[in-house]
Amino acid sequence: MGLRHQAPRGTRDLLPADTARWQWAEERARGVLERYGFREIRTPTFEDYELFARTSGESSDVVQKEMYRFTDFGGRDLALRPEGTAGVCRAYLEHGLAARGRIHRLWYAGPMYRYGRPQKGRYRQFHQIGAEIIGTAAPGADVEAIALFVDVFEAWGFRDLTVAVNSLGTPATRRAYGDALRAWLAPVAQRLSEDSRRRLATNPMRVLDTKDAGDLALLAGEGWPVAPPPMPRLLEVLDDAARAHWDAVRAGLAALGIAHEVDHGLVRGLDYYTHTAFEVHDRSLGAQSALGGGGRYDGLIEALGGAPTPGVGFAIGLDRALLVMEERGLGAGAAAGGVFVVSMEGTRAPALALARALRRRWPVENDLEARGFGAQMKAAGKSGARFAVILGEAEWARGEVMLKDLAAGTQETVARDDLERVLGARLPAAESTDR
Repeated sequence: MGLRHQAPRGTRDLLPADTARWQWAEERARGVLERYGFREIRTPTFEDYELFARTSGESSDVVQKEMYRFTDFGGRDLALRPEGTAGVCRAYLEHGLAARGRIHRLWYAGPMYRYGRPQKGRYRQFHQIGAEIIGTAAPGADVEAIALFVDVFEAWGFRDLTVAVNSLGTPATRRAYGDALRAWLAPVAQRLSEDSRRRLATNPMRVLDTKDAGDLALLAGEGWPVAPPPMPRLLEVLDDAARAHWDAVRAGLAALGIAHEVDHGLVRGLDYYTHTAFEVHDRSLGAQSALGGGGRYDGLIEALGGAPTPGVGFAIGLDRALLVMEERGLGAGAAAGGVFVVSMEGTRAPALALARALRRRWPVENDLEARGFGAQMKAAGKSGARFAVILGEAEWARGEVMLKDLAAGTQETVARDDLERVLGARLPAAESTDR
């Protein structure tokens, strides 16, 4: 008989062998984020549909084709979150964080949801770690966000990363660029896909987000009736203020020794995105080298009904990052061994008490089924524990236990009152919670 229920397509279960690696990555990232002065924020996994429609754009693929949208029993129009920034900005406004300080460094982690074709490293429920700096338009915040992104990956063992950067300028320069791009594409506009023709009329920059092979060829200058002039570039239309911001970001990255290169095709299609956009790449991964990205969104909080408030941030896809780490052998090593408590018929009750006491300092397993000595020792060998503490009836009556090193195979008698000191000397990596 086949299984009646399986994980929905595009989702997966993370079993204990997987979660150890995930916990390691999450803790490493948390350490870097906290050392940068970021504080964690947790927002709901679903929000009003309108929030995401406004932040992602009504005509975007995220809203039109990928968002999990539903109506609850109260008739509310809701959606599972496709990304984290919108919820963070909503919470910033709802709880009046602007009144509690001018600059807020916030980070989040959790599942996101988008309907799409599942493939290796891409799921319909996927996990992100993200960070936002809200309240300052200074280019130094852009530099800090990029440096933080790189440092998280370096904490995971990545090296020689490259940052691709571009400037989106201001809304005025974006409009000027849109006009220039529309004029450049005019000779081949009818050869574009239906989606791109629609975007060319309403928001020309979003044509650059296309995945259509024919569109991409036209953008590369292929298939034109005559050879086209070079495609316009955003950097060519920056005003003086946007140019100064751009130059300051690049100078800041250079000062930190962060390798970066200009990517003229790196754009964001919505009006609230401004100035810096970036992606981080590991070129050794080949064509699929992007590890994540981010940018500045100075108009987002205002678009949500707040006062004009600058912000910059990024998101990292954990599923993809963990896949690369696994392929490279990066991540958590073998867990520090713990203890398995083995009891006899007459020592069942004290064994439970001893296991509880030892758990204040170490991972401890014990038998739950009153099995025989042989079965318990077999379970101890499979558990991954470093030591077995054996409560023989005669030894316990004398105030002693047997301590067996399961890795070395050696065994010795230890005074019951001395057991924690002996284990403490031999399991130094175990972290005490008895504080």
